[in-house]
Amino acid sequence: GKPGYFPKLSRSDEMAFPHPVPLNLWDPFGFTSKMTPERKEKALLAEVNNGRLAMLGLFSLISEAKVPGAVPALAGKIKPYDGEVMAPFSAADANLPYVGDMITFGKGLFAATGN
Repeated sequence: GKPGYFPKLSRSDEMAFPHPVPLNLWDPFGFTSKMTPERKEKALLAEVNNGRLAMLGLFSLISEAKVPGAVPALAGKIKPYDGEVMAPFSAADANLPYVGDMITFGKGLFAATGN
């Protein structure tokens, strides 16, 4: 695939949705349609970097919640979390709708891959 490429959702080929989709994921209002390819490349790079920065920010919040003091700038500002941050749905949440099915499916998939 092409990094940063999102196929158009409003299309008329065999991959079209059976209902109208008014906006696309990338550039829903058509702001980049008049940009030069160089300017589009620069805008895409900025978008990718913004996403990376957002991930860093989110993981700093998660890190501080899991290990208090791990992010000095956030020390004392985030409540500690003693749950499993990388597996938000565990057997303890099996009474929630569909969570039990997801856990059972995951265990079967895990066993099927031999891991």
